[in-house]
Amino acid sequence: MTCKKCGTLPTISQAAGETFFNCSVEPLQLKLLAILQQEGFTARPEGDVIRVMVDSFLQLVSCLGRRSDLAEVESEGISLLFLEQGAQLDFSAFSRTKSLKKWFFLLNNREFLDIFENNSLTTWFQPIVSLPDHEIVAYECLSRGVKADGSLMPPNLLFKLAEENDLLFYLDRLCRENALKTAAVKKISADIFINFVPTAIYVPETCLQSTLHWAQQLEYDPGRVVFEVVETHEVSDLSHLRTILDYYRSKRFRTALDDIGSGHANLTTLAALGADVIKVDMGIIRGIDTDQVKQSIFGALAGIARQNGIKVLAEGVETCDELAYVTQQGADLAQGYLFAKPAPEPVRRVECCG
Repeated sequence: MTCKKCGTLPTISQAAGETFFNCSVEPLQLKLLAILQQEGFTARPEGDVIRVMVDSFLQLVSCLGRRSDLAEVESEGISLLFLEQGAQLDFSAFSRTKSLKKWFFLLNNREFLDIFENNSLTTWFQPIVSLPDHEIVAYECLSRGVKADGSLMPPNLLFKLAEENDLLFYLDRLCRENALKTAAVKKISADIFINFVPTAIYVPETCLQSTLHWAQQLEYDPGRVVFEVVETHEVSDLSHLRTILDYYRSKRFRTALDDIGSGHANLTTLAALGADVIKVDMGIIRGIDTDQVKQSIFGALAGIARQNGIKVLAEGVETCDELAYVTQQGADLAQGYLFAKPAPEPVRRVECCG
């Protein structure tokens, strides 16, 4: 069984059929009705719904997208469902409803959508070193979008646009799979940390099926793969996250939590989830050698981790003094620009601080 959220890209059909506009704001509904009539469409208002027969759904969206008198906030308040000729209007059809703003996004952002359609992602690698010997023991896999001209779309923009337009599930799956494939091509023998967004996973057995498939196809030892929860501090449903982590562990993979220390719920998170590794947020690490408050936070986190058999990774290390402090205080691992920036070719050796 495949997950439609993870495996299906939305498209704007060119077929004929019937469209259903929904708008609960009466002045906006009247404005939309007038616009449709001006564009030559026969529109039938029925309560909060406007029904329009079209020869091409793409043509309808294109016509509305060219209107300068339809503000973005207005397009966000209008929902639109399209049914091809012969399709039934049933409960399952409503899952395909999108705001007019999101249909416009699919129409106007070809550069972004090409990354999905062509699987134009690249994975960069940043080394993770053991302490105190500074040997590379792992790499974090970091995704970048590759645009048609070869330039890169940064991950923050890539994921922001995906989340805003119901493509986060699809993108998260592509990034996990691409990380495994690229690490195999680069012949990385160290552990690999692969990020995932917990809100992009509904049912682990279904949503993670393709990721597990590729790990098996590429003959990865599960113990070498660490699935890392991104933005741990923003997770609100700890029970759901625990289900995901338990599923990974049942397949013998390891797990990590990032950004620990950046949010008020992190001690609760750490105690409840029992990951194999915690990554202490770079906001705590930055200048920790001279900041007593940060030292106290780090000491508390490291103490909890030690008591529960969890490894501590200091994230965002940039100076020798920061490195010396976290090493002295018992960090097991470190990552940051002091060792190497993310790069398309994994560095095989690091030298720092003499």
